Amino acid sequence: MSFVPADVNSYETAPTSVGPAAPVTVPPSGVSPSAPPLVRTTGSAFPPVTAADLETLRAHHLIIPAQGVTADKLIDSFDDLRGGTRHHEALDIMSPRGTPVLSADDGQILKLHNSVAGGLSIYIADTSQRYIMLYAHLDHYRPGLAAGQVVKKGELIGYVGSTGNASPAAPHLHFAVARSDNMKEWWKGTPINPFLVWRGK
Repeated sequence: MSFVPADVNSYETAPTSVGPAAPVTVPPSGVSPSAPPLVRTTGSAFPPVTAADLETLRAHHLIIPAQGVTADKLIDSFDDLRGGTRHHEALDIMSPRGTPVLSADDGQILKLHNSVAGGLSIYIADTSQRYIMLYAHLDHYRPGLAAGQVVKKGELIGYVGSTGNASPAAPHLHFAVARSDNMKEWWKGTPINPFLVWRGK
């Protein structure tokens, strides 16, 4: 499963390696995404998510990454359909534009990314190098943020916005978690529902 936000077709093709952060770019005005919708593929190398994955993440005591939002305010949007056929596979955390976005866990920044679907985004691996967390639709990054940096849980990394295909009238943080077998392929992984980490039974 591709881990690039797929609310609409992605304009960019995921790179094959991780390197120093490059300047983010957006497609020229008027250019429409042309890649096919991102879908779950069969024969994936990633085994299904298990209860152990959720228990591991709960043991990390992840914080809700939009400052001021509490668990009781979260709405499970993981299985919502996007584009009529694709599952969202993320949690939309509604917050006013400019709300500080905080790292949900200790980790290392894998990639600063910009795409038509996800807009300004950050991919961060946890310290076990097993789970990747995606923060998308950001208004802007924290100044000086770069790939390779180590971040602490609760550290400021950016600000809520509506870049990408998010509605300007409904700024929010698109937060996704995936279990990965290869941190160099930061855009791939088995999606895990973040809602269940905070509000699962």
